[in-house]
Order: sequence, then C-alpha cells, then structure tokens
Amino acid sequence: MTSQIRGLRLIATLSLGDGMAGGEGLAMHVGPGGQRSIFVASERAPFDFVVADVTDPTRPEVVYRHELPGAHVRSNNLAVHEDVLAVTRQAKQKGASPAGVEFFDISNPRAPRHLGFFDASGENSVGTHFVWLAGDGYAYLASQSADYAPRDPRDQFMLRILDVSAPSRVSEVGRWWLPGLQEHDEAPMPVRPHQRLAAARGVTLSPEQAASRRVEFDGVSSWDFGFRVHNISVLPEQPNRAYVACTSGGGFILDISDRAHVSVVGSLQYASPLPGAAHTFVPLGASGFGLLSDETLEEGAADFPQNVWVVDARIETRPLIVGSLDLPWPDVIPTTGRFGAHNLHEYPVGQGAWRSFDLAAGAFFGLGVGVYDVSSPLRPREIARFVPGPDVDGPSQGQLNDVFLDDRGIVYTIDRRSDVCYLLELEGTN
Repeated sequence: MTSQIRGLRLIATLSLGDGMAGGEGLAMHVGPGGQRSIFVASERAPFDFVVADVTDPTRPEVVYRHELPGAHVRSNNLAVHEDVLAVTRQAKQKGASPAGVEFFDISNPRAPRHLGFFDASGENSVGTHFVWLAGDGYAYLASQSADYAPRDPRDQFMLRILDVSAPSRVSEVGRWWLPGLQEHDEAPMPVRPHQRLAAARGVTLSPEQAASRRVEFDGVSSWDFGFRVHNISVLPEQPNRAYVACTSGGGFILDISDRAHVSVVGSLQYASPLPGAAHTFVPLGASGFGLLSDETLEEGAADFPQNVWVVDARIETRPLIVGSLDLPWPDVIPTTGRFGAHNLHEYPVGQGAWRSFDLAAGAFFGLGVGVYDVSSPLRPREIARFVPGPDVDGPSQGQLNDVFLDDRGIVYTIDRRSDVCYLLELEGTN
C-alpha cells in the first residue's frame, strides 16, 4: 500500500531502538517547566519500555530504555498518572514469572526508579495484559491470578482492581468476570458466539465446532476469540463507571462505586454475523455515547469487518450500536499483515493528553491512523488520516498498533513490527 496523509503533517520519525516493536502502550509524562516524555511499551523482548523526550516534537530523542528479565515475558501495555508509571508483565507460558504489574517513580523520566511489584503469577496465569491508572488511587487490570480457573481456555483475563495509593504496597480490592466462566462458578457458561449463530440457523454444534476459533453456516461466519477482559476505561466524568471491552463477550458498563462488589449496569453483545473482538470501550465524557473498537486478529482481515462502533449508552442498561467510524478499506486487502480496527485514544488524566471529547483517534494496523470529529456522535466525520508506505522514511512495516493524542494536537503512533514512532501534527490545532 502507498502512503497517505491528509489533515496531518509528519513532523518527525523516531527510531526507538533496534529490536524494539511498539506494543499497546503509549503514555505521556509532563514534568516541571513543561518537559514532556512519551513512554512506549514493547511488543517483545529484549525491551520492556522506551522513553523519549518530546518536549520539542520536531526533535524527539530517546533518553532511556528498560530491558525485560528474559524472552519469556513481555510488557505490551503501560499507564502513567503524574509521576507514577505502571507496566504490565505478561508471560508466554502459564506459571512463568515475573507476571503482574511493576510500578516506577518517573519524576525523573530519564531514570525511572522501581517502586513495587504486584504479583499475578500462578499455575494457570500468564499475568497481566492491560493496566489503567484512573487518577482515583486505583489501577484497573486485565489480568489472571493464582486462583484463576476458566472452564474454557479461550477465556483468559478478568478485571482486577488494585489500591495503588501507596505503589510500593499495592493490594487487590475487587475483581469481576462474566459469571459462569470459571470452574467454581454456580452460574452456567454464558452463551457463546458459535451457539448464537447455530441457534439462528437451527443447527447443532459438534464438540469440535464448539471448541474452534471459527465456524461457518451457510456463508455466515462466527468467531470465538474468548470472553476475556481486554481494556478498561474509568474517567473522572463518570467516576463510578468502568467501560470494559471483553473480546467476544462484547462491551460492558460496570458500576464500580463499591469496588469490592462490582456489578453490571449494561452490556452490549455482538449479533451473530459480526466477528466481534471488543478491544477498547471508551466513553465520550458524560455525553452518554461511547466508542467500542474491535481488534482484527487475523492476517489479511480474514475476520473482516472488525470496526469501531458508535455506542449510544444514554440508557445505560441498554447500550446500542448506532453507527461506525469510516475506515479506508482498500479494494484488495493484502494477505499478510492485519487490516482493521484496534486501539483508540483513551483520554487519560494526568498525562497531558487531549481530553476534549470532540475528537477521537484510532490506530488500525495496515489502515494507518485516523482522527475523527465526533462532536456529533451520530454523525462522526474523518478529518485526518496517515497510512505509512514504502515511500515514508523509516523501517515501518505499516502495522500501526497504538495512538496517543496530546493536548498540543500532536499524534504519536507506533508500529508493532518495527521500532518506528511517528509524530504528526494535527492541522488547525496550533
């Protein structure tokens, strides 16, 4: 695919370091005097995370690299709130360690200092995939635990809530998973995507079909990527609500006013014909609307169409898909690489992030980065697009994995198959 750029200006291309691959973690630290540092999680060893000074976004500079303890673990995700950094530890195999979340003091971003570690390892655990620091004294994890025991191996991560008011002495205060997923649950297993499609078609699933990733009946495919908590969003505009993306389980709005007893307010399940792999569920402030991004998980968009859906949650108990964001699908999708929805800008606090809910941004692998006007959520409009190609400087393989939009209108995006970080300026913001 050739490069595309519209509504954005490429101001810098930064090499994060040979062997680095951009993960699902971009976060910013703003220090005294306006010093800005971008923290980037790594998709694979040897790097854990990389820090770059972006005070002048036209002249970014890598100032620190942190390495992992071995190739058996990856960071993948991180979060920042003011002077605290949280970095996930996800092991490749169950039972391996370290697996959990490590906390750092980043008051000096050039020399992060270890504060503490939350251990999520165990016989059936690969640790933690995602962490969110809401600025309310708590961390929200997509994680497993020593006592995690799913009935179906596809159902990996649950929500775990940590008290991080003292990062050197972190403790769990609550957890949530969809009832029926674990061996000790009294509730029956939730209805799975293949079962919904089979019921709609009036057919019976074989055991092999029930356990498979994909089944097809009369030209309609169903995908079961597992019921696993993926991303959690808790914003100060709705401090008692967590918006949770749960892969094939869909999107959930949770009441977290009592974090020891989390409850479901509303849920959005995908209809049978949608492949559905809920990745990021973000409320648009207190508007009653949100964006639910899928994750395309198959090469060549075999699980097409994974999309970004506009969700009307004004009636919290009945959230509904009411639209979608335009994605620039090519006439012919390449057979290698991912093409489709993925990460969204999540409007974090304490990071110098863009927090006006009139704009949304997303990273869509081979479809690049898009910025949208969502001031009228029922009529979203793309205003900017960047798709790197072979004619763009840098060794990018065109698989943009994450995006962060700062309050200066600078877009940061990283490539999951290379060490490239692109810095782009949104036209009309400066």
